Amino acid sequence: MTKLMPYSKAAKVLLLFMLMFQTKAYALALSDIMLNSFINQPVNAKIELYSATPAELDSLNVVLSKTRKEEPDQVASSQLKVELVRIDNGNSYLLITTKDNMREPVLNFLVEVSWTSGRIQREYSLLLNLPH
Repeated sequence: MTKLMPYSKAAKVLLLFMLMFQTKAYALALSDIMLNSFINQPVNAKIELYSATPAELDSLNVVLSKTRKEEPDQVASSQLKVELVRIDNGNSYLLITTKDNMREPVLNFLVEVSWTSGRIQREYSLLLNLPH
């Protein structure tokens, strides 16, 4: 029968110290994209920001870029515009738009969001259908 070694005094102090200073960790997250437009219309899409604090929104920096698999004939990501829409009593969101009509049925782009305490990178693909 093996005898369990008692915890050392230092381990107990360390455990107590770790339990005293626990903080809640909520990370900013990006939702799936919600597309509100069709082919031959300007792009209008929304990406909700989950668990974003006012401080994170204040320091938010968003960059749209092309993906590695973007075809040369696709709309350049530089034609996409992004706007942060802040909602006090709900989830703020990123509004993705274009000025011109979208003639290609598929659009792939990368969203890079950074703030003072973190960074997220996510790739999105839009499939633009004909209106019903």
